[in-house]
Amino acid sequence: KSGVLTRRALVAGTSAVAAVAPRGLPALARPAPSDGSWAKHSGEFSEEELSGFTTTGSGLKYKVVSEGYGVKPAAGQGIKAHYAGYLLNGAKFDASYDRGSPLGFAVGTGRVIKGWDEALQDMQVGEKRILVIPPDLAYGKRGAGGVIPPDSTLVFYVELVAITG
Repeated sequence: KSGVLTRRALVAGTSAVAAVAPRGLPALARPAPSDGSWAKHSGEFSEEELSGFTTTGSGLKYKVVSEGYGVKPAAGQGIKAHYAGYLLNGAKFDASYDRGSPLGFAVGTGRVIKGWDEALQDMQVGEKRILVIPPDLAYGKRGAGGVIPPDSTLVFYVELVAITG
């Protein structure tokens, strides 16, 4: 069945499409994870920078910076995501890009803040978004590790790198 896309190939994802594509035709491009240059920010976030976002029913705000491809992860699936996190004053508090290694976890299981679980389950592999996460979907009144003050709105640059399980 060379060159015929079967149901099994569709379910298996984009790598299967490349496997059944006739020779001489380009396979679907799978961009490499970003180097993080898109996720750099300096100074306080302005109202203009935080405008034009989509707001979900929970209050999470997001802007798609770069479209992804393929399926979205389901609750309980393993994923890898790169990120850079900032306070509204522009202070970066953490970034997987700085470590050169994306964060892996099971999405939708409460292992990360609620805003992340919600956003990442709605993203496709390769997609990049800027998230504005209100305190009740982040660390709330408790803050985090002496780095994130209580009741902080957080800004994350997030890239869904892979679905791993």
